[in-house]
Amino acid sequence: MPFSENSNHALAFDLSFDPILESYIPNAFIVEQSEGVLYYIKKNANSKTISELDYNLEANELQLLTLCEKLNSKNLLSKYKIKNKVAKSLEVLLSDDKTKKVVDHYVHFILESFFKIISNTKSPLSLDINKKDVFHKQQVSFSDVVLEPKLRFSKTPENIIYCLSLLNHKTVIYPFKTNFKILFNEPSWVSINNTIYTINHINGNKLKPFLSKKEVLIPNKNSIEYFNTFIKNVIKKVPIEADGFTVETNNNCKGCRIKPILHLQHKIYLLEIIFIYEDYEFSITDEKTKHINLSHNDLDEFTVHQIIRNKKEEKRIVKALEQLGLFFLTDAFASFNKNLTELDEFYNITELINNHEKISNASIAIDLQLNNTKINTHSSTISSNFIEKKDWFDIEMIIEIEDFKFPFSNIISHLKTGNRLYELPNGSLFLIPFEWFSQYKPLADFGKTRNNTIQIQKNQFTLLEETGIATEKAFNKDIIAYNTTGNIKATLRNYQEEGVNWLIKNYQLGLGSCLADDMGLGKTIQSLAYLDFVYTHFENDFIITEEVSDSLDLFSSNQPSITKKLKALVVAPSSLTYNWFNETKKFTPHFTRLNYTGLDRKIKRKKLDKVDLVFTSYNLLLKDINLLKTLHFNFLIIDESQQIKNRNSQIYKAINTINATHKVSLSGTPIENSLSDLWSQMQFINPNLLNTYSFFESHFKKPIEKSHNLQKVKELKSLINPYLLRRTKTEVAKDLPEISEQVFYSEMTDEQNKLYENEKSIIRNYLIEKQINSVDQKPNSKISILNALSKLRQLANHPILIGEEMSSGKFTDVTAYIETLLQAKQKVLIFSSYTSHLKIYTDWCDKNGTLYSLLTGSTKIKDRETEVANFQKDENTLLFFISLKAGGVGLNLTKASYVLILDPWWNPFAELQAIGRAHRIGQENQVNVIRFIAKDSIEEKISLLQQSKKVISDSIIENTIPEEVFNNIHYILE
Repeated sequence: MPFSENSNHALAFDLSFDPILESYIPNAFIVEQSEGVLYYIKKNANSKTISELDYNLEANELQLLTLCEKLNSKNLLSKYKIKNKVAKSLEVLLSDDKTKKVVDHYVHFILESFFKIISNTKSPLSLDINKKDVFHKQQVSFSDVVLEPKLRFSKTPENIIYCLSLLNHKTVIYPFKTNFKILFNEPSWVSINNTIYTINHINGNKLKPFLSKKEVLIPNKNSIEYFNTFIKNVIKKVPIEADGFTVETNNNCKGCRIKPILHLQHKIYLLEIIFIYEDYEFSITDEKTKHINLSHNDLDEFTVHQIIRNKKEEKRIVKALEQLGLFFLTDAFASFNKNLTELDEFYNITELINNHEKISNASIAIDLQLNNTKINTHSSTISSNFIEKKDWFDIEMIIEIEDFKFPFSNIISHLKTGNRLYELPNGSLFLIPFEWFSQYKPLADFGKTRNNTIQIQKNQFTLLEETGIATEKAFNKDIIAYNTTGNIKATLRNYQEEGVNWLIKNYQLGLGSCLADDMGLGKTIQSLAYLDFVYTHFENDFIITEEVSDSLDLFSSNQPSITKKLKALVVAPSSLTYNWFNETKKFTPHFTRLNYTGLDRKIKRKKLDKVDLVFTSYNLLLKDINLLKTLHFNFLIIDESQQIKNRNSQIYKAINTINATHKVSLSGTPIENSLSDLWSQMQFINPNLLNTYSFFESHFKKPIEKSHNLQKVKELKSLINPYLLRRTKTEVAKDLPEISEQVFYSEMTDEQNKLYENEKSIIRNYLIEKQINSVDQKPNSKISILNALSKLRQLANHPILIGEEMSSGKFTDVTAYIETLLQAKQKVLIFSSYTSHLKIYTDWCDKNGTLYSLLTGSTKIKDRETEVANFQKDENTLLFFISLKAGGVGLNLTKASYVLILDPWWNPFAELQAIGRAHRIGQENQVNVIRFIAKDSIEEKISLLQQSKKVISDSIIENTIPEEVFNNIHYILE
């Protein structure tokens, strides 16, 4: 359409033949316009002249103008160069054959777009315009009719007469009788008497012989060559008439074959159906309906062989294929499943192999080749055997397919990389079953190949479960089950007996164990029962033979001294070593024991080899590691084993240098921060169970924590389940009273709130300035953030904590609540993460003459038991103030029926540990938990984060990620 309906100018186009480019080339003009009629050309149209006229072109006009500009000589010379130099003219540019080929291709591409747009929009167009004449007299029109070519051949003794005509419905057009111009070759655009048409199935160049005459004479001696070079490709699509020729027509569809073809869009092999005819095949995707060939004999007799597709028979074959389970997609390719996005790349090839017999019985051929290489269609089998060695299994697996046998280890690299094609000795391809990649991939990832066998560690025996190898045969020994020896001075609960039995089983298999029962379920008594049982039933493992030195006593027999010692080292937090010592004395008094703590350790060193049980702390083990690592222990038990979660810590490295035959870790929280904690503990009890840390990180940690990969969760659980036993209170102690939880929101005082908002603004501005969330993630920055947030937390609790003398809304609410509980004679645990916060309340108790117990990090170990005993036994001591970290482990405070948490902590599991001090076996009262939250403060944000932070949670075992504090820093400070 012209610039606008009211404009006195219009944009028009012309096609003029360019002898240099040997093609019609479009040009654009600005033409005078009056009442919709186009008159004289005013100027050439280009981006500059259009801009000067200040007209807005319509989208199609702009497209056409752009295409015209691309083909002007200046732009072509700029776009294409000869040896990196700009040619002086188009003649020079096109004199280089390689360049001419590229330019011709480009011109063809632009012209194809030009014809497509201008024919659809019917924009004004002329041919070979005379600029001195008005435009509307030279304007051509566009026809919607697509002309159909028709060929006629006549045979004479000397020649073949070849005639071409064009059909406009029933009207026959002979090119030589009209004003005929070939504008574009493929597809064919032509002008007939100033009307532009397209022609089906024929290249414009093929029309040139008929522009000046009706018929073309082909001498018989040249007929075969002419046919093969010119006529053959035309008559495949164009209807023909033949006089003097024998015409043979065949529409017998003999059947079909199925051929896999890689579909680039879906990246999956689909199935192409090839219909088989006499001497020719049609793909189901072919648009052509017939194939024509011409033969010639010694008598100069020509025969036209015409194969016409039998659409009825092809439809019958398609229906038969659908009954065999094939689905036909919109592009005519087939698949055994139409949900392509869910399929493996080789899914359809696998299904062809699986249905090979059924398809063959339906007389349908299968062409199973990839890149001209045959795919073996025989079924495969795997036979397996394993040999038990001291610390590992040798797995022998043989794959058998047709007459070939080869070790399974040959395809290990394929399983790791996902390559399903394995070349057999005869050159054919074995398509590794898709199921093998999930079934055997763990074996490939963790196993080591040695002499065509796969070696796996004994502690990785669960890898055998998916392979079809019976795991009960993996360990060639009978397992002795637990029964009481009568030595334990306690009655075990059913779940505790099950835990002991599990520990004993792993002992007999030579495997480590992590007992991860919930807090308060008796991990200590289970450990002692386990040690007692193995000490009693496997006494040969604990006999020590000491050679007696030569003696001057002539009557001495000099027989070696035989003793029996358990030789177990127990490492625990310093606050628990005395608890272990006392529990051992109480439940297993037959064991000799040594508390290897205190300043007199030098004196005690002589006894390390002389007792059954040695107890020490993590700190002291680190100090005396050079001595302890020279000793041999039958058992190494570490309590609260999350202490070794950091694989780079000194304590982790030290604990792994201890020479111990059997290792057990005890922890209610084997994962505190991330899956890295789990790797460290598994590495301790069963080295290399989860491979190297770098492997573990890429194979398990990132897929699980970042992508929530359920398959990796399943695989990880399968590996660790034999060595990690976790039971919760809910599972094993149905009679334990429930926990009642409540959140108490306190309003800050006006003065307190004003100070809080001021401090928050200072911190937020600091973070924005440092761009902490996106750039600065150095440890020092994180420390400064935590310090700033800690100040806000303290201020929300009580301004006195930051040196400001003013009242606190929370303090008023908490003390009122405590007074109510005191009047009701209720025992109460009061937790805070700040000892200075607790002091505010103990000062209040002192002022009011209220008795209380107190436990913080500065409480001496010998005083801990006194504080606990006072609370548990003294009816007048109703309050027990405990700092969160000091009270996290080793306390049994079953007298408490209330737990007050004065301030929330980032890690919700720390709070669960606090609650666990009261809610444990032996508790007879309902435990009521009250969390005090300062409203509209950072504490509310912490509480919300606690609810969302359990990213991994019970999918493996309980877990929290403090890193989210930094990831959500701006949310916290909103």
